[in-house]
Amino acid sequence: MIDIQTNQDSFILSHNEVPVLQHSKKSPCIGIGQGSCTITMPHGMYHIKDESLSMWKEPSRFSVDESKTKEGTIHITFGDLVKLTIHEEPFGLRIIPTVLTSEVPNRFHIQLPLLPEDPIFGCGEQFSHLDLRGKILPLWVSEPGIGRGPNYVKVLANLHSGRGGSQEHTYFPQPSFVTAAGRWALIQTTAFCRFDFSQKDSCTLLCHDIPSSIYVGQAGSIPTAVGALSSLLGRQEILPDWAFDGIILGLQGGRSVVEAKLKRALDAGIPVTAIWCQDWQGVRITPYGKQLFWNWQYDQQLYPDLPRFIEELHERGVKFLGYNNPFLSTDAPLYAEGERKGYFIRQKHSSLPYITSTTTFPVALVDLCNPAACLWYKQIIKENMLAIGLDGWMADFGEYLPPDGELFDNMDPYLEHNRYPVRWAQLNAQAVQEAGKGNEIVYFCRSGFTGSSNNVPLFWAGDQAVNFLADSGLPSVVRAAISSALSGIGYWHFDIGGFFSFAWIKRSRELLMRSCETAAFTAVMRTHEGINPRVNAQFDDDQEMLSHFARMARIHQALLFYHQHVSEQYQKEGIPPIMPVLVQKHRVAQGQYFYGQDLLVAPVLKKGARKRRVWLPEGKWIHFFTGQVYNEGRYAIRADIGSIPVFIRSTSPFLNLFREIAQKESM
Repeated sequence: MIDIQTNQDSFILSHNEVPVLQHSKKSPCIGIGQGSCTITMPHGMYHIKDESLSMWKEPSRFSVDESKTKEGTIHITFGDLVKLTIHEEPFGLRIIPTVLTSEVPNRFHIQLPLLPEDPIFGCGEQFSHLDLRGKILPLWVSEPGIGRGPNYVKVLANLHSGRGGSQEHTYFPQPSFVTAAGRWALIQTTAFCRFDFSQKDSCTLLCHDIPSSIYVGQAGSIPTAVGALSSLLGRQEILPDWAFDGIILGLQGGRSVVEAKLKRALDAGIPVTAIWCQDWQGVRITPYGKQLFWNWQYDQQLYPDLPRFIEELHERGVKFLGYNNPFLSTDAPLYAEGERKGYFIRQKHSSLPYITSTTTFPVALVDLCNPAACLWYKQIIKENMLAIGLDGWMADFGEYLPPDGELFDNMDPYLEHNRYPVRWAQLNAQAVQEAGKGNEIVYFCRSGFTGSSNNVPLFWAGDQAVNFLADSGLPSVVRAAISSALSGIGYWHFDIGGFFSFAWIKRSRELLMRSCETAAFTAVMRTHEGINPRVNAQFDDDQEMLSHFARMARIHQALLFYHQHVSEQYQKEGIPPIMPVLVQKHRVAQGQYFYGQDLLVAPVLKKGARKRRVWLPEGKWIHFFTGQVYNEGRYAIRADIGSIPVFIRSTSPFLNLFREIAQKESM
């Protein structure tokens, strides 16, 4: 029920007795304006700066239009500036702003009340921050960069190539949040947003456009809040069982190398559900390491008769995954065709393609605002990938639409930038559906924005460093997992072992093994050899490593019924598969997460650690590997490699399954 209490110069709008808008002359709840800014893009990392306002107004006067008010709807008019139409919906409230001024504003902010000390989560995928309280977050699709935080890796990356990242950059921002008390909000826009959570009892949500809607709700808990949010956003299609049923091995180097490595894995008892050969279309060696040739046709030298090889793998029960992205390198055969047909984003006031570089070689980005370009690219996927038997692929990138480029039909690149990863996901989804493949195909994306969730079968966390650094290494994937889940994402995973290595930074055996342990207690396990495989520890380095991967992958495979249960809860109710661990009401246990409602996972995220401090919430908890029973509280848990601290809720209906797995795989 909507209720509004007014006096001469203030009002409080509530829904089901929960304050939603609070307005006064001293503290207006909305503001609109006109502004401009400068955008720079070093290596895919965008910086919105030099913002200036030519007009900004925060109205004090308001009126509630009683003549147009009907049950479940309220109209609030702020002078001749803006009107808010507020509808009651099953999930909460939908607020629709309508500009009344003759000026053309492109700035809008709204202030929403929050409970003091209530932890805040979401805003898409976040790598450095879990509880967002006290943070100010820019929401703009971007490369996060290398290092991401105030650490030596960022310094090195900046000295090397200016690629040092920041704690706020993310591949997948989303203008939404949820709180521990179940409050949630979503702004419907594709424009740049800035969410300010620095105030104690409110947040200010800024948008560089007038949003079409603002959705606000109050649920009883985090799961029900995310369920309401994901019902608006659209949930991912259910993953096929094969994605849960063992490990996806990232292999490359050509058919003979891949066959040898696959045999080694199978002989060691590793349950391999699929292999992922990102170099199926060829490679190039650059100063960054072994990279790919961006032309989406299979390389007949590396993979002679690839269609037949894929058939042979299928006969053995192993899927084959590849790689694509929305670029073409300028020396690729397909690039010449796309350039001739005008299918790339263009330079401003020019017919020439907008050439950029993601690392060291020039590339052009397909203009997905152009329907003919989309048809062309979908045909490439259908003929060159699906028709030869690929079961999925990494659908990489999506962050690079240049705000100073020129798009088909003069569409605004500033408003299209955040929409581009959604268009990229839709293109892949349409290609799969048009080929009649349903949900058999699993492609996975790193970039996203509002609208991505129901177009992407599986997300992955993008490029982590091959170390234990908080903002860029293994610890960052825990925050990424939780924030993604609380933004409505049900199927998510990460590169086992990370990706970035340079200078003396190399993947250690310990890092790879700890990463593998963590992945075993998520929905999907997939390895990555890294950008420079020769200097990184690999799954098949020796018998000890093979045995570790075999054991953890068997555990993951044995959890199939539980993976399916967690998946079903997401599909039916939107319950996030991964959730934060909250203790003492408003305190978040760092580096821990729930996988489903019955497993509490505390990965080892520090180099050399053999103990792990764990917070256990209310109830009784059973150590997955030792069977020891714990009550609520804080403990120092022994955490040898191979015995990650995982706890079972004592009332779990899967208790017998978990015990059988632990007994079978005891060390």
